[in-house]
Amino acid sequence: MTEGKPPHRIAVRVLLALGTFLTIFAIVAVWTERQALDTGEWVNTSGKMLEDQEIRDTLANYLADELFTTVDVQGQLEKRLPEDLQPLAGPAAGGLRQFAGTAADRALESPRLQSAWKQANRRAHELLLNIAEQKGQFSGGDSATVSLELRPLVAELGQQIGVGGGVADKLPASTAELKVLDADQIDTTRQLVGLINGLAIVLSLLSLACFALAIYLSRGRRQMTVLWCGVGLIIAGLVVILFRHIGGGYVSNDLVTSDSATTAAQHAYNIGTSLLNGIAKTVIIWGFLFIIASWLASPTSSASPVRRVLAPTLRERPVVLYSLLAVAALIYLTLAPTSGLRALLTIAFLAVLAAFGLHALRGQAAAEFPDAQVGDTTARMRDFAEKVRDGVSERVSARGGSGGAASPGDQRMATLERLGELQKSGVLTKKEFDAEKARVLESS
Repeated sequence: MTEGKPPHRIAVRVLLALGTFLTIFAIVAVWTERQALDTGEWVNTSGKMLEDQEIRDTLANYLADELFTTVDVQGQLEKRLPEDLQPLAGPAAGGLRQFAGTAADRALESPRLQSAWKQANRRAHELLLNIAEQKGQFSGGDSATVSLELRPLVAELGQQIGVGGGVADKLPASTAELKVLDADQIDTTRQLVGLINGLAIVLSLLSLACFALAIYLSRGRRQMTVLWCGVGLIIAGLVVILFRHIGGGYVSNDLVTSDSATTAAQHAYNIGTSLLNGIAKTVIIWGFLFIIASWLASPTSSASPVRRVLAPTLRERPVVLYSLLAVAALIYLTLAPTSGLRALLTIAFLAVLAAFGLHALRGQAAAEFPDAQVGDTTARMRDFAEKVRDGVSERVSARGGSGGAASPGDQRMATLERLGELQKSGVLTKKEFDAEKARVLESS
């Protein structure tokens, strides 16, 4: 890269700051789109929540409370017991209440109830999206609400603890109904869904466009701008992770009023935002890739030898390099946790940006090392080994001449020891070591 006075210096800085700012919101928008608007992702997250012991304990106690609140357990037991044992129904119901929480927790570990939990979440989420996107018909019109219906889980718990058959028929329709969306929130939800649907892709592409334009305007200093693009991505990811941590404290301390539910709420928050954390970490990884690309094009003493080694390949095999870049983009797109237009455009944008960077690196390496050949590195290592060997021989000779006590055998042993050290360190190959060893022994 040719150094010169960079034009548009202020514009570049503004674009870098704006790109970092937009990346923060893009991460949140992508997480919201996937977590809130993807039914499969939501069901998967709800399944992870049920696997958490704290959340499962809280849910089990809630189901037990709903069962004993809505069902006359004592009356059910009296019907099932012989007449002379019916007075024991009251104490038995009390004992069952103490046992119900543990029984519910065990029941929630069963595949049957876990499947029922996921189905309840799937139905609630699909209904939420249909109402928000104004699809389908709903009883009650604008009074439609969305609830997580856990009534089947309460009925299954009644069967598990032996309350008796027909528990489901005795449960009111509103049993264990966790309201997700009220009727007066529907219009707001529809507006938010419409905004989120387009916001993730717009913010993702705008943030990348800011970084790309900053690089384009930094003629003469593009290597440093690429470095700052990487720093901006890393800062954006770290800011999101920090705010996620702060949000967890707010949920635990301010939103949850019950001490018994605080830990469960914290666990639910951590699981629900784990995807946000993963997206932020992915952005940080991309930031480090930008920094590595900047280092590779830098004038530092560590990067220049790498460019010398790569120069022949960069010059002679451009088709192979661009093909590998395209294959890497396809593999990443295939293995990415999401698909769709946003993921496709984002990967395509990054691939094009990488292709331009590769083109610039090819030009830089060609200008710096126009005569570099594939075997140059091996030849330079061999020359270095020769110089080291000659230096060892000279030091041994000087030591023998000054002391007058070093014999030819001592000099030979010292040379052989040095050659052995060079072989162990990788400077000399086994073949080169054997050749040098034979030469030293023959000269004696």
